[in-house]
This record gives sequence, structure tokens and C-alpha cells, in this order.
Amino acid sequence: MSSLRFITQEEYLSQMANGALLNPRKDPIFKALFTSPTKEAHDALHSFLEAATERSIKSFSLSANDAPAQYDGQRGISYDILCLFDDNHSADIEMQAFDQQYDYGKRAEYQVARLETTYLEKGSGWEEAPTVYQITVLDFPYDKDSNDIVSRYAMRTKDGRGLSDTLNIIFIDLSKVSAKEDKVESNSALENWALFLKNADNPKKKDIITRLINKEAGLMQAQKSLSSISKDMDLLIAQYRQDIYEIDRISARKGAIKQGLQQGLQQGLQQGLQQGLQQGRDEAKNEIVKNSIKIGLTISQIAQITGLSEEEVEKIKNSQ
Repeated sequence: MSSLRFITQEEYLSQMANGALLNPRKDPIFKALFTSPTKEAHDALHSFLEAATERSIKSFSLSANDAPAQYDGQRGISYDILCLFDDNHSADIEMQAFDQQYDYGKRAEYQVARLETTYLEKGSGWEEAPTVYQITVLDFPYDKDSNDIVSRYAMRTKDGRGLSDTLNIIFIDLSKVSAKEDKVESNSALENWALFLKNADNPKKKDIITRLINKEAGLMQAQKSLSSISKDMDLLIAQYRQDIYEIDRISARKGAIKQGLQQGLQQGLQQGLQQGLQQGRDEAKNEIVKNSIKIGLTISQIAQITGLSEEEVEKIKNSQ
């Protein structure tokens, strides 16, 4: 099947017996965590939706991921986890594990506007326009001028007066959660969700996860769902495919920068750029080694997928 099937069934089952968890910040894992056909996944998604929207939700259902085009030539859009509430309001949830260097603000505005037009039924009055939410989890800084984990956006005047609160955008910035680790008991529900998503697969953060699941029933269900899907070898392979994809994107971007700069840079600057590119590749491989160690892969297996020597892998392991 895939060249990434480097783990035998016996080795895989042995590693899973140790309770190693997949990374919920990777898109296929994030989706499986919330949309698997289990009570735990459904309850976890229900809890997350209530925390994100700050409203009580009686019931909800998962809807089709592709928004219907309303005229020829309209830009297509595919939602990640699209939920329709019992009162016809809706929410899209997506995970962005990798900064692809485009304008996430404008992207979110477009997505929430399409949600609104999708669920405003023909013939309805404006007062029947549903409230919609675009919820984006970011594993990298978006607003570097703010220390807030959760940022909520709605249409306002410059002096803060609201328009209708129909269109709502929610950004959850996982890069800023460390300041909340010792405040589990006083954090908002959504801040604790951010802590869970950032730390759930890290064995060194088990004490935080224990405190979180003891405080929030929804997070306990999320932990059960993550534990269940972490036994799926296909999801393990999907996680590694995304790791490699992200490394390829980083290398390609830096390679393009290098190619453009080489024409005008002096030799000394070129050498400095090459060193920076190599450092970026090394950092990416270090991250894969650390993630591989977390889920229990052997030194030999890690060397196989990274191209490093076993001695280099051992050195990275010992530097953690």
C-alpha cells in the first residue's frame, strides 16, 4: 500500500498497548476525534460546539462538506466539520496545523458568509436569517499583537456597537495556551479545550490532561474518542503523511526564496541563506523525531522515515 507502512502488525499493537495517542492537531486526526460514529465523539463535538458558540445546543447533526454553488463561476468551498443545529443555526469547524501564509481573516469571512447564504432559505424574511459560526483552530500565531487564546469577531461599528451578530468568526490560537496551564479551574471552557488539543498527545502533559478531563465531562469524552481512534493504523499513516507534506511545503517555500534571491545576493549572503535552509530542514526532522518518540517508534524505525542515522536520532532523543 503506502511506503509509510513500515510497522508490522505486532509492533503496532505493542505500541498501542502503551497508550500512545495520535496528534489531534493534524487534520485527519482532528476530524476523526469529532466525527467518528461513536457516542464519545458525538458528545465531545457537542461539548466543543457549546464552548465555542457560548450557547446551549439541544441537538445537532453533521451536514455535507461541500457548499452548493449558487451561480456559475462562484468560488467553491469545502467545509471541514459542518454542523447544523436544531434551530437551523450552523457552524463549521476546521483545524489549521500549518501556516500556509495566506490571509486567514479574509478566508474566514468568506466561509462564514457562504454558510449564511447556504442556510438562508429562499423566500425567508431577513429576520429568519440563521446565526452562523466559522470556528478555526490554529496551531500557529495569527494575531501576534494579542495574547488571547480565543478571539471572537462579529460585525461592529468602530465604537463597538453590534449590527446583528448573525455572522460570527472564532479563532482559537493553540500557540498561546502555555500561560493557561496552571489555571484549569478558572479558564473558560474553550480555553480548556485549547489546552486539551495542544497537549493531549504529549506524555509529559498527562497531569494537565488529567485535571482537564476531571473538570470537563466533554473533555473526558474527547480523551476517550482520541484513545479509540489512536488504535487505527490508517490514521497513524495519515498523520505521518501530513508531517511529510508539511516538511515538503516548508522546503519548497524556502527553496523558492533561495532561487529568487540567488540572482542578486552576494556569495556571503547566499551561504547564509543556505545555512538557514538547512537549519529549517533540521528543525523539521527534529520535530518528526520527537513526535515519533512520543508514539513509541523505535530508533531504527525513526531513522528509516527521516533519513537520519540511528546515532543522529539517538542524539535528538537525548536532547529533549
